[in-house]
Amino acid sequence: MFANSMTKPGSHITAQKRSHGSHDRNEVQYNGLKNQGATCYLNAVLQCLFMTPEFREAVGSHEAPGDSGEENLLLQLQKLFTKLSEKATTTEGITRSLGIRHVYEQQDAVEYYRKILKAVGTNASKVFEGKMNNITKCGQCGNETPEPSTFISILLSIDAGNDKYDMGKSLKTFFEHSKLEEDDWMYCEECDHKTETETWSEIDEYPTVLTLHLKRFDFDYIQMRYKKNECRLDVPLSLRKEGNWPIYDLYAVINHMGGYSSGHYNAIIRSFENGMWYCFDDYNVTRTSEASLENSSLPYMLMYRKSALSPGSIKTAALNLDSIKMAALNLGSIKTAALNPDSIHQPMRILLMGPSRGGKSTVGNIILGGNYFPSKSGLATVTKESTVKTVGNVTVVDTPNLFSLDKSSWNEEIKKCVKLSDPGPNVILWVTPISKFIEHQQGLFHTFKKRLDPRTTKRMMIIFTHGRELKKIGQRIDSEKLCKVVRCCQNRYHVIDITDGHNYTSELLEKLSEMLAKEATAITQRQLECTRRISLKKTK
Repeated sequence: MFANSMTKPGSHITAQKRSHGSHDRNEVQYNGLKNQGATCYLNAVLQCLFMTPEFREAVGSHEAPGDSGEENLLLQLQKLFTKLSEKATTTEGITRSLGIRHVYEQQDAVEYYRKILKAVGTNASKVFEGKMNNITKCGQCGNETPEPSTFISILLSIDAGNDKYDMGKSLKTFFEHSKLEEDDWMYCEECDHKTETETWSEIDEYPTVLTLHLKRFDFDYIQMRYKKNECRLDVPLSLRKEGNWPIYDLYAVINHMGGYSSGHYNAIIRSFENGMWYCFDDYNVTRTSEASLENSSLPYMLMYRKSALSPGSIKTAALNLDSIKMAALNLGSIKTAALNPDSIHQPMRILLMGPSRGGKSTVGNIILGGNYFPSKSGLATVTKESTVKTVGNVTVVDTPNLFSLDKSSWNEEIKKCVKLSDPGPNVILWVTPISKFIEHQQGLFHTFKKRLDPRTTKRMMIIFTHGRELKKIGQRIDSEKLCKVVRCCQNRYHVIDITDGHNYTSELLEKLSEMLAKEATAITQRQLECTRRISLKKTK
């Protein structure tokens, strides 16, 4: 589509790398892609796909046949994602697989987004796929004829006369009913002749990732050439539509700068690992903010993730698994007056407890708003001893696997935790992966509860990690076991899904503040010590 790129070959040769001595605890290392000449359109698309965890996981789990050659796109994506996780790399394998021969000739990013998803097949692309019915209605007999189709993106038109583009209005217009001109009337089988026809579209199955692209390029019949519409817009951080539409949260934008015959692409992406925004510009990866999406003429393709979870507490005692699945708070709803550790006025001292590898360190980092505790995925336990971090009036004590300790060692470790949070914690968070809430996890919680003073459970809340597993639970979890644990904490719980890119800091601090408004005194060492004869089995 485009002839030349605004960037010259060989530009941006030095990748942005974080030094080991960096003091920015929120920073996550992301790597860039080499521009082979004018392949910025491809780089922007690949970074968006790489930063979509479901797609990355599907690519990583692909098992290529033994005779797969260089033309196998999934195999090339697998190699690329592996390298990209470690260092800046090149896309030469991808361009060969896609048959791109002229790397100095720029193409359209949306076209290659669609081309890649079509080539990888449904198993990998299903996270982006939705189903839509295009409906025609006879104006005479009222007969409706639906025509089902699968879509991976929706094209939104731009009114060339508008100085400021309203994307929400444009999305609404896309689904409005319209009447066809007489020359375009459809044949009605019931009436046996062409009749006045009304048409509209309805989404039958909503995709996990909703991709929208703006029709910025259109043919000008007066000048007899393609022109770019450079109207400005404030990119909505969340999409809300009346009816049964789910709520969608923005996580990626592909920008285009320049005209029809030349230009440059980059991608603005919100990390699903720390919730921060990054600009992926070929080899350069730098921190940015959502402010860069305000009053901008650059956005071309936008990617929104369905808000499937909503951490919140259910007030009724009739709690069940379905109520957790249906927890409905919009993850994109907190826009202003968001809480952070520096805005908390009363001392908040949090003790993190729970099974090994349950996500305690990650929850601690979310509460404090940065990477203060080391955490990583895998089987190995990262936290070896109780540690404390304080930001503003918020103190968090992270603990190792305490459930392999005998009574004496337990009491010594509790003594240390109380000292670290002097004069003692005033809230306890039990952190556990909901996907692993099996009989062992339930037994571990009740064993822990028995070690405490009975009044201490009034100061506890359950944090369920791995929230996206709610979609897969089905009948694999006994809801009664889960509910018994939640009821012990007066139905206080919160669901976290670190893969959705949402920042949970404000929500957690708000709920903890509500708890402390009722009772803020310190939990004493005696209330936490093991005073009864309880045998704890070693965790594997």
